[in-house]
Amino acid sequence: MNTKMLTSGAFAKLCGTQKGTLLFYDKEGLLKPKHISENGYRRYGIEQFFEFDLLSMLKDTGSSLKEIKKHLHHMDGKEFLDFLEERHSSVKKELHTLKQRNLMLQDMISCLRESVQFQYDILTIQHHDEERFEIMPTGSKPSESQEEAVQRLINYNNYIINQEEMPRYPFGVILDLKDVKQDKYVDTYYFYKKRKCTPCSSLHIKREGMYAVMGHKGTDATHRKSLRDMIGQIESSGMTIKSDIYVYDMMSCILREDGDIYAQKYCIGV
Repeated sequence: MNTKMLTSGAFAKLCGTQKGTLLFYDKEGLLKPKHISENGYRRYGIEQFFEFDLLSMLKDTGSSLKEIKKHLHHMDGKEFLDFLEERHSSVKKELHTLKQRNLMLQDMISCLRESVQFQYDILTIQHHDEERFEIMPTGSKPSESQEEAVQRLINYNNYIINQEEMPRYPFGVILDLKDVKQDKYVDTYYFYKKRKCTPCSSLHIKREGMYAVMGHKGTDATHRKSLRDMIGQIESSGMTIKSDIYVYDMMSCILREDGDIYAQKYCIGV
């Protein structure tokens, strides 16, 4: 090992840091200069780069300065191994969480992009490829109060965020066509993209085929009217309805001063 001594400036440059950081680490007892001259010049040994590198790695992976100081100065093999294994486990969990957050951001961007570009209140007929959803009963009922509906959504949201494998976009609900025709707007199932862990009992296949599609931004009342008008247009055109109603959440446009306004896309097999 080259024993050449470096000035604090040169050592900071080697480590890719600032002299102030080295001074802080010295004051905290984490990394002291190899030599301090009578006139106060601080010198570091080249080999201390590896101490700095280890210190930085431990700090970057969430170790406290107290933990780092303890293990750097008392590097007992077994105890330090246990500490590193604990850090490794913690970092793996953090990486998993970041990966899930990244997927959530991707989904939000996709949803927002569609909602911003969508032409609302225009009925179109489109060919859709097969989609596989994971579904779960909503527990909704026609007579539920607003408080019950809010609590139901809170419970569903808590279920979603506590999943090890986060559900993916698209998100939405399925409405029973017969209920809607009787002016009952009851969410029968929640749905989201099928996951690897989706049990067969929760798998729902939205068949490939032609679908009537229309989006709407508005209040509960205007959404219900829009959906009734959509069904009326389908039936008056001579088409046969062949599925229940898939209601896709379009998220974005709810971010307005009027919290009663939200956007959804309706898809009905024809």
